[in-house]
Amino acid sequence: MAKYLLKGGTVATFVQATNEPRAHKADVLIEGDTITRIEKDIEAEPGVEVIDCEGRWITPGFVDTHKHLFMAVLRGNHCDWLFSEYRVKFIWTVQGTITPEEVAIGQLAGCLDALNNGTTTMLDHFHAAHTPAHAEASLKATIESGARVVWAPDHLSSNTQLFPTLEFAKDTETLQWQRAKLTEWGANGGRLSPDGRVLLGLAYDRLGNGKEHVVPHEELLAEARAIPAQTITAHIHSAGQVLLWRDPGLLGPDVLFSHCCGLAGHTPLDEEAWRALKDSGAAIGATPEDEIGMALGHGLVVFDAVERGVKVGIGADTASINGGDMFTAMRFVLQDARHKEQHRIRSAKEALPFKYKYNSVDAFRLATLGGAEALGLANIIGTVEVGKKADLLIFDANSVNLAGADDPFSGIVFLAASEDIEFVLVAGEVVKKNHKLVREWAPVARELQKRAEDIRQRWPAEVLEGAWKKWYDANMN
Repeated sequence: MAKYLLKGGTVATFVQATNEPRAHKADVLIEGDTITRIEKDIEAEPGVEVIDCEGRWITPGFVDTHKHLFMAVLRGNHCDWLFSEYRVKFIWTVQGTITPEEVAIGQLAGCLDALNNGTTTMLDHFHAAHTPAHAEASLKATIESGARVVWAPDHLSSNTQLFPTLEFAKDTETLQWQRAKLTEWGANGGRLSPDGRVLLGLAYDRLGNGKEHVVPHEELLAEARAIPAQTITAHIHSAGQVLLWRDPGLLGPDVLFSHCCGLAGHTPLDEEAWRALKDSGAAIGATPEDEIGMALGHGLVVFDAVERGVKVGIGADTASINGGDMFTAMRFVLQDARHKEQHRIRSAKEALPFKYKYNSVDAFRLATLGGAEALGLANIIGTVEVGKKADLLIFDANSVNLAGADDPFSGIVFLAASEDIEFVLVAGEVVKKNHKLVREWAPVARELQKRAEDIRQRWPAEVLEGAWKKWYDANMN
C-alpha cells in the first residue's frame, strides 16, 4: 500500500458539512487510496513518501459531469460547426463508421487529456456503442487510463440512412445486445474495475426522441437501477423533456440531465420543470463552453439551478471541440452569470451592486463538490477531507501563471492552467508527476494521429460539406 505525505502546502477545499470554502496550511497524509489525516506538522513514518508542498496549493481533483471522451480521436475537427452541422457531418455520417480501434485510442487520449488538466472524475456519455466490440474497446481504454469515470454507454443505435429521411433500422437488434451487455457489466454491482474507480452508468436518450420503442422505458431503466447504475444521464433541451421523465415516475437522485438550456425550437425550463428536478433530487450537468459556442439554447442555467437548490455540475463536453480542462468551464460559467446579472440590473434600472453576486469560490465549487454531488459521489470525492478518496491536485503557486496570487480559489479559477498542476493523484495513485503525465504520451499521440488521419481520409471534408448542404437545403429553408 502506497503512502504519501503532502508536506507544508495550503489546502483549498469546500468543507462538505458546512458548505463553506476553506484555505488553510496543513499536511495531508494518504494511505492507500484514502486521505487519513489533515493536520499541521505530521511526522513522516517509515515507508511514507514525502511530497514537498511548500509554496503549493492542494485541492480536490476536478469533476466533469458531461463528457464524450472517445471523440478526442477527431480533436479539433468540429470547433467551427453549428450544432445541426455537427449532427449531419459527424453523428449521422462519420460516427457510424468509426472502428473499435479508433474508439479505443480516442477514449484513452480523452481520459489522459483530462487527467493532465486536473480532471480526476468524469461522467462519460459514450454514444458510439454500435457493437459489443466498440463498447468493450471504450471500457478497456477507460480502465487503462487510471481516471475515475462513470462510464455510461448510450442505449441508442447508429442511423442506417440519412437521406431522404433519417432511419435507424438496427435499433431493435442493437438494443437486444446492449441490454445483455448491461447485465453482464453490472454483475459486480456496477463496479467495472477492481478498485471501483470505473463505475457503470447508463446514457438514455431514447425518451422523447420521436422513435417507436418496442420495450417500455420503465422496463429498461428499471434494469439499470437494479444493478444499480451509478448515474442515468440524458441530453435534455426543454421543459417538456423533463416532464416526459417526471410523469411516468422516472426521475430520481440518480438522474443527471446535461445542458437543460432550451435548444432552439424548444421551451426553456419553466417552474414546473424546475420543481420536478428539485423534488426528485435529479441533477444538471452543464457545459458552458459548448452551450455558448454551439448556440445550444437560451443561455446557461447553472446558477438558476443553484438558486433553486437543484444539484448542478459543469463539464467540458465534446473532446473533438473543447480541451479537457475545467478552467475554461469555470471562467465561462462565472463570467456569463456576471454578464447576465449586470444586464438585468441595467435593464431594470436598478442601482449598481456593491459586490458581485457570484464569485470565484462559486465556480470552484461547481467544478469540485458540486460535480461530486451531481454524480452521487460526494461521500467519496469532491473535497479534501479525512475519509475521502485521495483524488487530489497539487498546484505550483510559484509558477509563471500563479506567483503572487494569495487566494487559491481566485488563482485557480482565473489564472491557472494545466502546466501549473505539478501532481495529480487518483485514488492515491500518482498519475501526473513533476508537471508530466506518468503514462508515456508519445505512443498515444502517434496512434491518435494515425487513427485520426484514417478517419479523415475516409471522410473528405468536401463529402461532409456536401451532405451538410443537402440536409440544410432540405430542412432549414
